[in-house]
Amino acid sequence: MKLAVFRIILLFIFMPFAGNASAYWMEIKGSGKLNETAYIQVCYGNIDEFSIRHRDTGTELTRAGDFEVFVLDESGNKIALPMIKKADCWEAAFTPPHTGIYRILGINDTHPVVDRSKTGGKNIRPIDYLCAAYQVGNGNIISTPAQLLDIITTSKNGLITVKAFKDDRIAEPKTSLRVFNPENWEKELLTNEQGEAFFKPTMPGLYVIREDWEDPSPGNYNGVAYSAIRHRCNYCLQISASEITGK
Repeated sequence: MKLAVFRIILLFIFMPFAGNASAYWMEIKGSGKLNETAYIQVCYGNIDEFSIRHRDTGTELTRAGDFEVFVLDESGNKIALPMIKKADCWEAAFTPPHTGIYRILGINDTHPVVDRSKTGGKNIRPIDYLCAAYQVGNGNIISTPAQLLDIITTSKNGLITVKAFKDDRIAEPKTSLRVFNPENWEKELLTNEQGEAFFKPTMPGLYVIREDWEDPSPGNYNGVAYSAIRHRCNYCLQISASEITGK
């Protein structure tokens, strides 16, 4: 009996990413060295029954190309990056001209309204944000938000500090954040009075930290009425094996 209860508790603590259908994420491929090109890949895909993330191709891939992608340096300079369609992602190239921690930002506010009127549901306009950090040598992370929903992370002694923002201010206490680990299991975090939450990564790979907010303001987009706007920010954090072991 106790074992059954324990399994139910685990089910609620760690929920598979597969239940969230398709999603956007961002991966950065680069050496982290000065004057060497990094490649920013915006992907759209889904999680299969084995909790493996797959990139969509074909017509579904066009959705990822609707993102506008920017690089923000420590001095506050914001540079738009042109995107090129690849076989399984949209890719932008960036060559860091100086050392520091760069923020990679993306926004897609051109989604069509999700129309649920025929089934009795409410129409929702989705807006998506992506963010990540790219470190070149030493530097300090930019600690101020750059998007309506934004997330910034820092790492110390193997612990990840997540700071969430909404509308240029720190997120309210007990704001729910979701972390998807490399195996795409989900854990909920709640922010404290400083808009911060914490977790310890247990394996190397890509972690996706998600912040959602629903704005109840109604409106009309491209001729379709909606009753609320769903804002979603996915922060994409790549954890190396050395960060897990501390070596």
